[in-house]
Amino acid sequence: MSSSAHAAPIPREGWVEKFCKNLALASLIGLLLIAAGTVVDILLRTLTPYSVRGLYELNGLFICICVAGLAGLVFVRHLNIRMDMMRALAGRNQTAVRLVCDLAEAMVLGWFAGALAFRAQDALAYDEKTMVLGWATAKWWGLAAAVLALAAAAVLLKALWAWWLALRDRAYGQSGFWRAAAVVLGSVALCVWLSLTWVDADASAGVQAGMAFLVLYLLIAVQVPIGVALAIVGAGYLALTLGAEQALVVSQNEVARALSSIDMVAIPLFLLMGNFATWAGLSGDIFKSGSAWLSSRRGGLAVASVLGCGGFGAICGSSIATTATFGKVAFVEMERRNYALSLAAGCIAAGGTLGALIPPSVVLIVYCLVVEQSIQVAFQAALLPGLLAVLMYVLAVAAAVRLKPDIAPAPESFDWALAYRSTLQAWRPVVLFALVLGGLYGGFFTTQEAASVGVLLALAFAITTKGFTWVQFRASLLDTALNAGAIYVIFIGANIFASFMSFTDMTQLVLSLVDLDTMPHWLILLMLAMFYLLLGTVFDTLAAVLVTTPLVVPLIVGMGHDLVWWGIVTLSLVEIGMITPPLGMNVFVMRSVVGERLPLLTIFKGVTPFLAADLIRLTLLIAFPAIALWLPKILGD
Repeated sequence: MSSSAHAAPIPREGWVEKFCKNLALASLIGLLLIAAGTVVDILLRTLTPYSVRGLYELNGLFICICVAGLAGLVFVRHLNIRMDMMRALAGRNQTAVRLVCDLAEAMVLGWFAGALAFRAQDALAYDEKTMVLGWATAKWWGLAAAVLALAAAAVLLKALWAWWLALRDRAYGQSGFWRAAAVVLGSVALCVWLSLTWVDADASAGVQAGMAFLVLYLLIAVQVPIGVALAIVGAGYLALTLGAEQALVVSQNEVARALSSIDMVAIPLFLLMGNFATWAGLSGDIFKSGSAWLSSRRGGLAVASVLGCGGFGAICGSSIATTATFGKVAFVEMERRNYALSLAAGCIAAGGTLGALIPPSVVLIVYCLVVEQSIQVAFQAALLPGLLAVLMYVLAVAAAVRLKPDIAPAPESFDWALAYRSTLQAWRPVVLFALVLGGLYGGFFTTQEAASVGVLLALAFAITTKGFTWVQFRASLLDTALNAGAIYVIFIGANIFASFMSFTDMTQLVLSLVDLDTMPHWLILLMLAMFYLLLGTVFDTLAAVLVTTPLVVPLIVGMGHDLVWWGIVTLSLVEIGMITPPLGMNVFVMRSVVGERLPLLTIFKGVTPFLAADLIRLTLLIAFPAIALWLPKILGD
């Protein structure tokens, strides 16, 4: 009998993925419509005495449905943020790890859908309505729950299909399967045993928190996605200590809050803006303009790459995306002009970190939502540290080529006509910067409004670019769906875990372990800095920030430091980790762009001057908090 006959009772993998893909595309188009409505409202209130009545409420209701549709694709494609520590243990066989994680992911997504269903039930029971429009919210929550349930069902079908294939093809007989299975199942069993044995309502706060972090890191170590692990541990320990009903209430509140957040929706919009800007060739415009002005100086193209990364980072908000984009744009040109490959790759890998430092930063948005700080104030605070990072990188290039002139070619003659022409051709990124960042810093736009203006303007640039087709448009939407979906999952999981931490009185627990009256504050900050530098080498930036925030924030508040300033410091630390040996993620991204011909050691050698510049900048930022806090104070007065 053919394999297709065996598979007949179960939907094919391609059908499941196609369903989730179409659901995600529809969701992103819905978010674009929300952005269009927001821009119409901005124009109306600017040019006329009118505005769109109840737009804020309507956006909140519609957003929850659109965001719910993003989840399925990231689960089906196994692109949730995770650590790959099991890869070396299991060798080339990842089947056992994937099978267990598939079921865990399907369970958590179904649980999120159930939490939304209970939210809809509560809204119906209490006849909950919006204040301005007077619309009943129950049907909207119910529709969002249905969309999420469909995605959960698709993920479950994919998981069952994977199990079916493993059994049919006898994957359990392959080398490494049982070794990986033993570690994964043993770790899960250990987590359950530790939790049931040590954690209950009568356990001390230290035991509850300590066991929660131990179980969390065990799950993360065996490749359970970080957001899924956070949600499982947070809700599971809430159920053990406060009861299942309280765990359900917290879950439904956090899922509903994340999916309907007006501020949070800025993340997919900014990500989509970056994708459209990439297809429109804005990164090339920035680099060509910079190289035309700077090629007359030794190392000028490396400086142009750094400046270009900073400029493009202000569009896309992602260090990995900035590295990947400029790796394609700038590396080939520097190689063609005989730059040392170490300098060419190093300046791009390091410059990519500027994508997360210079506003609008996706990670900074999430951090502010978790610690309940103003996103606009944080963006204002990040501007000068971001510009300082650009300046330090430029100085690093200058120092490198001065000490070793042979790593860069001799300067070329300056061409005024080319410089002015390339500057005029770079008008599109200038307009985008001016509208998005100018509107934010000037107080004309909220974060979501700035993202809405930016994404529609970037879309207009992309549409008017030769060669932009439906294929590129669709690719932009899908890439955004995958990245935004992963961010929402880890954000929801982190909030559920943080809720458990707050019930254990984590603030007092941390402060009781660290005596702020006797231990020098500079020593505490130094220890935290070393911890984050190490964490940044192995953890995704967003994951590193969210997993550690419940532990670190009480210390920062206890020492009297500003949480916005600490957010900038934390972001700087983990981004430095992105280029720190041996596991700097941006270095590996750069390697994937240029291929096997460039050894990792060469790229790490190239980032060394930039690491030195980063350490100097970090010292200044910690020693002088006013670098971050001066601009918000000036703009707030």
